[in-house]
Amino acid sequence: MKRLLLTYLTMALLLGGSIPAASAVQPSPKPQEPPTEIYKISGDGRAIKAVGQMPAMHRAAISPSGRYVYGEKIGFSKQDATVPYLYDLQTKKLVKLPGFAKWSPRKDLLYMLENEQLVLFEPATGKKKVLVHASAAYPITDFLVAPDEEYLAFIRKDLKGTDEQVRYHLYLQHVPTLKMKINDRFAMTPSYSRDVQSLYWMPTSRKLFYKTNAAYKELDLPTGLKYEHKLSAFPSYSSDMKYKYVRTQNEEYFLDLQTGKKVMQQKQSHLPIMEQFIDKIVWSPKGHAFAAEWFFRPSNAQDSYMMIRYQKEPSSFLYPFGGIGENKWSPYLSAIDNIRVIGWSQDGKSVYVADLASMYYSAFSPDKLNEYRHVVEQ
Repeated sequence: MKRLLLTYLTMALLLGGSIPAASAVQPSPKPQEPPTEIYKISGDGRAIKAVGQMPAMHRAAISPSGRYVYGEKIGFSKQDATVPYLYDLQTKKLVKLPGFAKWSPRKDLLYMLENEQLVLFEPATGKKKVLVHASAAYPITDFLVAPDEEYLAFIRKDLKGTDEQVRYHLYLQHVPTLKMKINDRFAMTPSYSRDVQSLYWMPTSRKLFYKTNAAYKELDLPTGLKYEHKLSAFPSYSSDMKYKYVRTQNEEYFLDLQTGKKVMQQKQSHLPIMEQFIDKIVWSPKGHAFAAEWFFRPSNAQDSYMMIRYQKEPSSFLYPFGGIGENKWSPYLSAIDNIRVIGWSQDGKSVYVADLASMYYSAFSPDKLNEYRHVVEQ
């Protein structure tokens, strides 16, 4: 797929986009994977630049400045854990990290879960600051800092408790003072993959959404009130709060928050499953442009055809790798090709995309898979 990227990748300008798939290849027992390629794409889709490559990773996220790439490599067999790395695109240096991490929204800083404690790590200096101390009987399962970095949300699992309905606890920490408190107790089912989202902040940092077994819940920080929503995915807001992306069981649309008008993407009244929906949306840090990984349709290879779409407005979009215009589609296979949007430039004028290592089930040892042939991570 490295060789096919410039031919087949696609993006849409306004609300989302998608990429094409390659054919499956039978891997060796321990496949020798090609390096992960990083590309930078201009907003009009006409300038596509390879900005670097790093050892093969299965997931990646670029830092706000575009200098560092945080990556995760999934182990080949059951006993092999997923390992986090940090790669410096300037020095070409790869470092294994002591814990899983997420980028600060504004600076080249990593919020990292190291030895069961949350720390703030500065790659340029190596300095660390402990934010939340470890507790063996109360491990942190997920975390996410607010866009303004005033609050840090994290979920802890109570290993000593006996009531499964309140096993997981939602915390909010005031980052400047490190004061924290529990805001909710609920049941949730752990995912087999680390790539599943359980927390989402509104761009204003005034509302936090989190997923429970019962519903997608909303915490309003100013009032402390909580609400439940029957959704099939987290809502997603543009940085300027002009649009809200919503997907329910039978509708997908962008809501204009100023006019209340729905920009309908699709509506299914008779089908149990929608096709051609936005699977992942990444908004520009400025305005309301976005890049999205778009589910196109299932394939006959136990995979899914995907595309990358880039949009500035909900009504028009662009596929930059396949050419200009909606007729230039270039679908790719999601797990086999594993092409992902990994972030935006700080000025909101360019998008970064990575051609990552295959996550197709045949690339892993059989003992790494569940009954549905999904890769199970430790």
